[in-house]
Amino acid sequence: MTNGVKTPVVAITHARMDTSSGAALKRSCSALPAQMASRNEKRTMNTFKRRGRVAFLAGIVLIAAMLPGALCVLFAPGVDERVAAAREAAALENYVVRMVDTGAIRLIANTSVAAPSRLFAHFPVPGFAVTAMPENANPARRAYGSTSAPDTSDATFVERLRALPWTWLLAGVAAGLTLSAWLGLFMVRRLSPLGQLSDAVRQHQFIVAYQPIVDLTTRRCIGAEALVRWKHQNRIVRPDHFIPLAEHRGLIQAITDQVFDTVLLELGEFLHRYQELYVSINLSAADLTSRRFLERLTPALAAAKIAPQQIRIEATERCFLDADAAKEVIQAFRDAGHPVYIDDFGTGYSSLSHLQNFQVDALKIDKSFIDTVGQDAASSSVASHIIDMALTLHVQVVAEGIEREEQACYLHTRGAQFGQGWLFSAPLTAPDFIRYVGRGLTTV
Repeated sequence: MTNGVKTPVVAITHARMDTSSGAALKRSCSALPAQMASRNEKRTMNTFKRRGRVAFLAGIVLIAAMLPGALCVLFAPGVDERVAAAREAAALENYVVRMVDTGAIRLIANTSVAAPSRLFAHFPVPGFAVTAMPENANPARRAYGSTSAPDTSDATFVERLRALPWTWLLAGVAAGLTLSAWLGLFMVRRLSPLGQLSDAVRQHQFIVAYQPIVDLTTRRCIGAEALVRWKHQNRIVRPDHFIPLAEHRGLIQAITDQVFDTVLLELGEFLHRYQELYVSINLSAADLTSRRFLERLTPALAAAKIAPQQIRIEATERCFLDADAAKEVIQAFRDAGHPVYIDDFGTGYSSLSHLQNFQVDALKIDKSFIDTVGQDAASSSVASHIIDMALTLHVQVVAEGIEREEQACYLHTRGAQFGQGWLFSAPLTAPDFIRYVGRGLTTV
């Protein structure tokens, strides 16, 4: 149960095949098409959402790729001069073509020097070409403007694109591709589960729920297990959806630190006042192969005036892959006064060998074995065997996932000392946990 990974509560019932069960079976079969339709509709909506995200991402990347090129076209230096030169060349070409087509060139050649002033008055002369006209062509000068450069304020995007130097155009394309690649990678990372989890760690989006642990004899609360929850976009993400990813990507230690900081912030003063209570914190394999967390834990508890035995350590079997390092760290925790529990005991292949290699203070029986207590199942007696073994080794037993009174009575009769589960309480917020403990203190 690393960092609060809990198996969902599943109610297992055994229906008898009688006349009434036939009607129930018929109703359940008639409800199957509606359930399948609802499931298909949900799957379709999820597909639409994914496609919408992809389309949005593609649009953003496309805009990012085109933007630098467009900016180069609009604001590159020297483009206005090139557009003006292109316009002048086009006007001169048009002027020459018209004069050739109309025979004006031959007419001018056969006319006296004073005559061109009258001939030029009948042909549009570009402004830049006025300076090349003879001085006696003053009427044309007056008719067709000064020698100032043409106005390019109304230049079209296509004109500017044609006039853009190739170096600037290539630079704009390269900048657009670079920007789009960076933006695409950034958005993919932000939209991916790993990116969102990394943001959650940076923004401290994790909260802690406290599930009470009770004495099965007195039914009095003696402590709680700190369960991490991820509050993402106004919904709670199940731990088994993000804890494996956090362990794989090296974010689990930061999450563990935030859980511990939250416990001190929310229950520090309460634990200092009631030193018979404790909170157990789940550690990952990374924190059971080094003393990093212990070195952080010791000064923080001393500053908060909390006894070491009030913070207990829970570790699952996958935390013991490096047996030598884990054995040393576990002993260091115990030497510092922190009891160590093996969580989800019995679910791995090497549970018995762990009891031989590691000195621990308690075993936590996995919920899957508690669910079958009192039922005709192959694993119904596993819980009792674990309890007998723990009593032989003088190790305490905490039963997880107790949901029915007969389960609690059976486990207590067999020798289990402590239990937790929905029979006693669901995971609580810190204020609710304090009130829950207070009710138990007033009744004792």
